[in-house]
Amino acid sequence: MKKINLSITGCLGRMGQQLIKSSKKTKSFKVVSVTENRIVNKKISGLRPQLNSKSAFKKANIIIDFTVPKCTLEVLKIASKLKKRVVIGTTGFTKKEENLIKKYSRKIPILKAGNMSSCFTILLIRIHLILL
Repeated sequence: MKKINLSITGCLGRMGQQLIKSSKKTKSFKVVSVTENRIVNKKISGLRPQLNSKSAFKKANIIIDFTVPKCTLEVLKIASKLKKRVVIGTTGFTKKEENLIKKYSRKIPILKAGNMSSCFTILLIRIHLILL
């Protein structure tokens, strides 16, 4: 089975760290990039964190976002240009931001659910891929 390339945003956060750890435990996933909202001079699981950009996401099949609403919208803007699938675990969106996410979902596949555990996230990603 071909590995699914993941890009994990918010790599220094609690969920970002857990997702990196969980993805290493399965042979189905490979973390190809990690991003953070600031320059970080240390490697995370052998990868140097990048800022959200086309180059950070170009090798990913799926971008997993557990950040803050402002960052999520930045990720969606880039992902829509690259036609990348996005899983959103970020919470706290305003009504206007929710509407922007709906707008992006007409262009790219988006799976959005708040308050999910990392194991549940991986299950949802697999289901998401099967349905597409």
